[in-house]
Amino acid sequence: MLMGETPDRPPLYELIRNDAVIEHFTGETLTVENGEELIYRTFPLAVDTTRPGLKTPSEVLESTLDDGRRYVQHRWTSWIEKVNYDSSEDYAEKKRQALKAPWDWNSDDVERQQKHLENHRKMQSRLGEDFFLWCGGPAVGLMGVIGEVGLEQFCYYLSDCPDVIYEQLERNAVKSVQWCENLPDDHGIVAVFSGDDVAYKGGPLLSPKWFEEHYMERLSRVIGAYHYRGIKLNFHSDGDLMPIMEGLVDAGIDCLNPIETIAGMDIKEIHRRFPHLVFTGGIDVSQLLPYGSPADVRDEVNRAIQDSGGQIMIGSSTELQFTVPLENFLAMRDTVLEMLS
Repeated sequence: MLMGETPDRPPLYELIRNDAVIEHFTGETLTVENGEELIYRTFPLAVDTTRPGLKTPSEVLESTLDDGRRYVQHRWTSWIEKVNYDSSEDYAEKKRQALKAPWDWNSDDVERQQKHLENHRKMQSRLGEDFFLWCGGPAVGLMGVIGEVGLEQFCYYLSDCPDVIYEQLERNAVKSVQWCENLPDDHGIVAVFSGDDVAYKGGPLLSPKWFEEHYMERLSRVIGAYHYRGIKLNFHSDGDLMPIMEGLVDAGIDCLNPIETIAGMDIKEIHRRFPHLVFTGGIDVSQLLPYGSPADVRDEVNRAIQDSGGQIMIGSSTELQFTVPLENFLAMRDTVLEMLS
């Protein structure tokens, strides 16, 4: 599908973080102790493709980082308190100091990249025949810049010291291009999973004009570097991207994830406008998969396949979280598998 061919059925794509599904396919009770083993046994049995983020269940943990921030980890998720700066001036001064560090590719970058490739090769080996979308370089990294401080503070900093924001995005893009340029010839990567959470249900986090002026050209450079190395890019962002879809496609994205239909993403319209684009996800996991009936799920899977012209890797619109009933996952999976009969 990534190479423009038509498979005998759409691939099944998923991040599985669901006890019932894991226990169904392994026949064992999932625990913290056996979590990693069962996770890697489940994926090849349940789906055809996935991406990094193969989490294992953990105990409830809470700790304090060196800078005083609180870190909390629950069974399937974790979160961390935002970084607090005294003022916009404090933020700008500290970021400008950090940005003075050399941007050239260096020995530390080489070591990090080697460890990254080794780690992903191990995961691919354990996944067997399942196709694996690797994580790549930092890309444009808007999500990371926002995530460090939270959206509200980010908006203040974007107003008070925009040059600092743009310089961080530029450094991310430069380092991502360097990451591609310095891949070994035998990198073995077919496609990477990359992107930013740049939208919410009401549309993009910032205006389409802002994305046109400050985001898309950087994204285009990064994707061009991947393409030069023969690597496809699956762009991820939650939310409603419809107002900036043309810019994303012009930048060169090959695939789109997770297609949050409940937020306004229209598979049929996107496929009509950009018929070469491959979708990954597309089945609502905020309402339909947790609370709908198996019949509702089947109907939506068939609609997504039809609306995409079959160019979709069917899966949840982000991850198969623990509230999705087993019967609804099986309805999604079986609907695709039955296309072969």
